[in-house]
Amino acid sequence: MDDLLPPTDLNDPLRTSLGFHLRRTSVAVMTTLGNELESLDLRPSDATLLVLVGANPRCTQSDISRALRAQPANLVPLINKLVVAGAIERQKGKGRAIALSLTAKGERLYKETRAVFDRHDANIARNIPEDLRAALIPALMRICRDSFCPD
Repeated sequence: MDDLLPPTDLNDPLRTSLGFHLRRTSVAVMTTLGNELESLDLRPSDATLLVLVGANPRCTQSDISRALRAQPANLVPLINKLVVAGAIERQKGKGRAIALSLTAKGERLYKETRAVFDRHDANIARNIPEDLRAALIPALMRICRDSFCPD
């Protein structure tokens, strides 16, 4: 591990802190993803919503909220931005629910966004052996779950 970190003369108590390294990694990964999505005029949060709606036609805001563990009210500005951009549309769903689907423009943007996500994932995982990659996502999911549910 020492060869992965820059040399320092400081006594670094964070050197072995999982939370610290997850935060630094998250910032680096999201910054590069954001840069890659700029050409599509999307932020990572917009792109995430677009990809979920594209993969789940006629899903509801509540469905997305549960999938992302996000407050429904926090999704409203993201949904509105994609509606105004002509990428998604609201449709009548079951009962009072409003279903979300991609427009033709949204379908094209979805394909481009998925390509950006795929390239980005390949780039950030390029030095991680395949056997470690298979264990990494479930480990990160457990960390996320345990952070929300500490007991």
